Amino acid sequence: MAYSMNLGGKRLRPALVLMSSRIFGGNEEEILPMALAMEMIHTYSLIHDDLPAMDNDE
Repeated sequence: MAYSMNLGGKRLRPALVLMSSRIFGGNEEEILPMALAMEMIHTYSLIHDDLPAMDNDE
């Protein structure tokens, strides 16, 4: 998981969360955990999607 989270990438989802917070007058410190959680959930979904492809069952 750490390997996947530390790779480069667009990080578009957390940026959108932070920008939306700024537009609507939110506190960036309060919304930052949500922005990070969004990216972690997305990364998890990509890893979970790849798991069946890693199976050696032919």
